[in-house]
Amino acid sequence: MKNKRRIAVLLAAMLVAGTLCSVPVMAEENTSVESLTIGMTKDQSTITPFTYINGTPGFDVMRFIYDSLFTIDENNEAVPWMVSDDYEISEDYKTYKVTLLDGIKWQDGEPLTPDDVKFTFEYVLTQENGRWIGIASGVDSIDINGNEITFRLNAPNPDFIRSGLADMRIVAKHVYEGVEDATTVPSMGSGAYKMTDYAADQYYTLEAFDEYFKGTPTVKTLQMPIISDSSVMQQSMISGEIAAYTGSISPEMIETYSSIENIDLIQTEGYVSTLLLFNCERTPFDEAEFRKALTYGIDLDEIIEQVCLGYADKGTAGYVKEGLAEYTEGLDYVYDPEKAIEMLDSIGYTELDENGMRLGKDGKEMDLELLVQSGNTTRTRTAELIAQQLGEIGVKVTVTSMESGSVDDKVWPEFDVSKGRDYDMAMWGWSAPVIQKAGAIVTACYSDYVQGGDNLGGYKNAEFDVMAEKYLSSEDVEERIELSHEMQTFAAEEAPFVTLFFMDTVSAVNTEQYNGWAEAKGTYAFNVFSFLPE
Repeated sequence: MKNKRRIAVLLAAMLVAGTLCSVPVMAEENTSVESLTIGMTKDQSTITPFTYINGTPGFDVMRFIYDSLFTIDENNEAVPWMVSDDYEISEDYKTYKVTLLDGIKWQDGEPLTPDDVKFTFEYVLTQENGRWIGIASGVDSIDINGNEITFRLNAPNPDFIRSGLADMRIVAKHVYEGVEDATTVPSMGSGAYKMTDYAADQYYTLEAFDEYFKGTPTVKTLQMPIISDSSVMQQSMISGEIAAYTGSISPEMIETYSSIENIDLIQTEGYVSTLLLFNCERTPFDEAEFRKALTYGIDLDEIIEQVCLGYADKGTAGYVKEGLAEYTEGLDYVYDPEKAIEMLDSIGYTELDENGMRLGKDGKEMDLELLVQSGNTTRTRTAELIAQQLGEIGVKVTVTSMESGSVDDKVWPEFDVSKGRDYDMAMWGWSAPVIQKAGAIVTACYSDYVQGGDNLGGYKNAEFDVMAEKYLSSEDVEERIELSHEMQTFAAEEAPFVTLFFMDTVSAVNTEQYNGWAEAKGTYAFNVFSFLPE
């Protein structure tokens, strides 16, 4: 009852603050309403491009507030958004020319201009957010001619539209110019919704931007109480206190939600990864043969059956998900505990303690810590099962559950891989945009911490780096794909991490309160397309 009371208190606080409409006003066919309450799984600071914390829910909600020149649509394709359809790409993939649409405004009423776009790409280089630095650092110059914007890159990038122009959030020059620390600027973008209220660890309120260039959103107010307890979130969904929540529902709730009237499930193919990270800078994970041996001791089929209840696609040692352009066949993980034991013996981990657990090469106890985010039941259960499986090949693993931010601090301090790392193993996951971008294997394994901005394990290999450099300098798309295949095959033997699975995206939505929910491949029902007019 204590947790239920907390939700009631949060909703009451929003009402007192003047941000909560007590009864949604339903329009004909229930596709336009005054207010919806959406559960938010965790606090994401002020949700600007420089302050959001996680891909889900932070980046997902930021898409409501800040736009990009291109966007990822319901079919998971990068399409023009703030620019016209007649964009141009040079044959060498180094020059991209777009035309900004007329009439786009900032949420404070000021016009959005090409100067804002140019300023954005230059300004992010003065900040410490690695995601945007990686994009902007690839741009050599930006020229403006009226509404025409020409990007000239310092190296060929056939994926610049998806991984750059559809990712970079545009910020207002008149707001950020002269500001040394971008994290001090309050939320204000050009997107479909503007943030009108935020109470740390309590709630967010988003209001429709009436002058949005794609049309006024169908829901005027989005109330978003922060509900970190998954059981409370589920009960709030069942009782109708919330109409949906950010992220995917846990597999064990699918049957429960399916049986409840007015709750529909929207299921799409998922691209969000679940990984087992190794700290490649720390013994024994600095030894490729040791990491590879562990992969033979992990039974992905058992994990997907017991934890995901079948609602997931198995990962591969090549990292890239099947179906994507750079996917490499034949790199499936093999569960072979006998092979794992043989490999561990062959590289010197032969001594056992009284419990049958392997000692380190120095003869001392080897107890490997596996960090997991305490609020994520799927990752917690996966970690526990991995510890059990590795224990069967004589590798002792202790699962340590920590608050999500504490795990971030150890794995990805200040969200900058150059800052180092302090862990043995960790459960992790990347959002769909990270997984789907071309060259994902480069950013995950390259030792250059700008181009290898997703290399959270600190993996370094000179042979891999040579292939990565060739990939980044190539003007030939087919050559890039072949190089990606080579890098994936190489990484499969090096095992800098284990790509465990890709969960299906399953969202629960209340169709009595609202039935304009849009199915968008690879993302959740709570997406901006659910609230845009046709």
